[in-house]
Amino acid sequence: MAMTQASPTRTVTFRPQVFEVASLAEAKAISVTPEPGTTTEDRWVHETRYLVDDIGQWLSLGPESCVLDYGCGPGRVAKTLIDQYGCRVIGVDTSKAMRLLAPEYVLSERFLTWSPETLDQMIAQGFRADAAICLWVIQHALHPTVLIDRIHRALRPGAILYSLNQTTRCVPTDTGWINDGFDIRAGLCAAFAEEDLHQLPPTASSQQLSEITMIQVLRKRAAGLQTASA
Repeated sequence: MAMTQASPTRTVTFRPQVFEVASLAEAKAISVTPEPGTTTEDRWVHETRYLVDDIGQWLSLGPESCVLDYGCGPGRVAKTLIDQYGCRVIGVDTSKAMRLLAPEYVLSERFLTWSPETLDQMIAQGFRADAAICLWVIQHALHPTVLIDRIHRALRPGAILYSLNQTTRCVPTDTGWINDGFDIRAGLCAAFAEEDLHQLPPTASSQQLSEITMIQVLRKRAAGLQTASA
């Protein structure tokens, strides 16, 4: 996605409406955008396959596992996680359209979707996931520390968060995609213990996309350090 640097002298408006889509085809196009050297369909196939295999290397998944997929989109990774590992997946997304499309795509009784507000309510009632994934999401969030804190609170102590982002922010606004300067890696490391850092390989995406990605494998500490409250 083409980005511009945020200007301190110009007010911009956050536009989450870009994720309110009308069809699965539109959901695919905004979830895995066509980038130089690759297409949406190529990424949907190759990137998904790599991520599910890589996630499986770090998360101990099985039929008893409950995975939080924060920013699940249309459910492309959730579907394959369920098919491959038999786990349960709770998909959370700010987009109502994505929450409606995802169950139709995943087609599994082991998958359901919540809004972030519902997740907050469930956390208050004691819900804790065994693991979490958050793919291409924190780079777009208006309040990334709030999102990080929400995921942190939703995980049991010692649980793993698998996070994929660009190395710089890409926030949707009325003036385009903006880098506001928030350090995603540092923000996650303030809340979690980072256990590994690697990139999406070119074989799963493209050389250009690979160079600007970071995959963080993070663990919730037993006495977790909190970030900003939601």
